[in-house]
Amino acid sequence: MEVSKTLPGSHDICAAVKDVPSRPKVLVLLATYNGALWLGEQLVSILSQQDVDVHVLVGDDVSKDGTLLLLEDKFAGRVSIELMGWSVSSGSAGANFRRLYLAADVTSFDYVALADQDDIWLGDKLSNAIACLEHSGSVAYSSAVEAFWADGRTKILGQNKTIRAADFLFEGAGQGCTFVIRSAIFVQIQQFCRHHRIDIEALHYHDWLIYILVRAWQLPWYFDAQVGMRYRQHAGNEIGSRGGYFAVQKRVQLIRSGWYRRQVDAAATIYRLAAGNDTKALRLITLLSHQQAIGRSFRLSYLLFRGGRRRLIDRLVLVVSAMCGWL
Repeated sequence: MEVSKTLPGSHDICAAVKDVPSRPKVLVLLATYNGALWLGEQLVSILSQQDVDVHVLVGDDVSKDGTLLLLEDKFAGRVSIELMGWSVSSGSAGANFRRLYLAADVTSFDYVALADQDDIWLGDKLSNAIACLEHSGSVAYSSAVEAFWADGRTKILGQNKTIRAADFLFEGAGQGCTFVIRSAIFVQIQQFCRHHRIDIEALHYHDWLIYILVRAWQLPWYFDAQVGMRYRQHAGNEIGSRGGYFAVQKRVQLIRSGWYRRQVDAAATIYRLAAGNDTKALRLITLLSHQQAIGRSFRLSYLLFRGGRRRLIDRLVLVVSAMCGWL
């Protein structure tokens, strides 16, 4: 099944923009696991969003810290919150989100948003995202965030809007907790996931999956430089702020271990299954499949520098990794 054939073209998308209601309905997918310490503050910030009607679908991954009790005690009776408790743990945040992707009924909503359990959304996060989507005709959105620590430190994690030919093979579109997607496109994502369950499970990150599919279908993505939320940093962050020595060290270890290469391979498989046909991306995928050799390393490095990732420093890391034989 070629999912891309059923997607609306850019003309249809722009026409649909005019029909967006004055108070758009947004389904927020919130995956929880042992998040009782911060979940209440996160939910309050979601339910306080301006100029939108919000419904939150919570998927709890067998929490053991009182997360379910918090939801039942503080938010019981809220028609805007629906809880799905799984009987068996998924094993990761990405897998938990993918279960939510498959379970969500988005037919009565205009947009779908993703949320982590420990952040704080600014009051206009969703209304601003929707305004950007309407103005640009894009189908999906991500924004800058303000990372913050318990000791008072803060740091803006920006968005690089310069899309590269094959960046989606090597990175996502920023923090998934900023994503807002048109519901019609999210339905297409659901269909793809249902047809390719084994293949999507090979990719660790649920948000990277969405970016790959949107790019494979040649649909526009909006990168917003404006901060939409406060991004809490703590020991339990799976990714967290990309700065700092230990964060860089961790990323290098993942590349050297072969884990990152396996993720790139999974991304390439998903791109092909989604009928992605960008010639530069396909050339990179083909070259990655070749055996290690000096000539391959130089050609791969050149292609990675030209189109690998959006930020220059990240492309340079890929080039070094290719020359060292880690990709």
